[in-house]
Amino acid sequence: MKKIYSFILFIVALSAVKESNAQQTVAYDFTMNDCSGNMHHLFSELDSGNVVIMELFMLSCSPCVDAGNELEPMFQNLKATCSNKIIFYHMGYTNSYDCSQITNWVSTNGYSSIPIDSGAIQTAYYGGMGMPTIAVMAGNTHKVLHTSVGYASGDTAMIADSIRTFFGCATASVQNASSLSSSVSIYPNPSNGKFSVEINRFEYIEIYNSIGEKVCIYGNRLISAPSSTLQVDISSEPEGIYFLRGEMNGESFTRKIIVQR
Repeated sequence: MKKIYSFILFIVALSAVKESNAQQTVAYDFTMNDCSGNMHHLFSELDSGNVVIMELFMLSCSPCVDAGNELEPMFQNLKATCSNKIIFYHMGYTNSYDCSQITNWVSTNGYSSIPIDSGAIQTAYYGGMGMPTIAVMAGNTHKVLHTSVGYASGDTAMIADSIRTFFGCATASVQNASSLSSSVSIYPNPSNGKFSVEINRFEYIEIYNSIGEKVCIYGNRLISAPSSTLQVDISSEPEGIYFLRGEMNGESFTRKIIVQR
């Protein structure tokens, strides 16, 4: 019986993958226990006027941590300044994770989110294998306010504005990127794996694939000129979504890169 049930879930997940080719506008309902044993029915939570933020993550994924590190203070700020009717989930992207792994990841990274262990169907529905996958749902119409596959610095500003708009709070400018991030230009993007990064300073730049594996790193390059161009070549890597992360004097940025041929 367990094998049959698993097979049914697999078929449902495959069907959801097909649907995810287009951005979803209505949330995918679920009834699940969190890792403390408390039951959550998504549509009931939305019907109560809540906003639900969900980050679907992979344990070994560095961009997932980057996203969580920005989602957490955004979540706390919105609860304090806009509405306390916001729920934050961290959910494993696969059904093979157990609650001890999920709870440890959430706790280690200092998040106040609710940990749930099995999110394969949700991952497929909201976008697929790019990590992290983020979805924000709201209200009794079960509307999807935001979805993204992968994470780029500044995404939280768009998410926060969509939540403020839903609750009728004063909106903040989407232009909330750091001075370092705003000085970075990547072109062409999408590319065939060869692209230029125009930036005036950095200590290191790392590039990760969509499952959090480091592809390459450039380090210790302090540039005094107004701008300089770094030529990057990851053309030996397969097509897909990649993330470029850089840092200078403790200030960091993350940009999404698409490789297609």
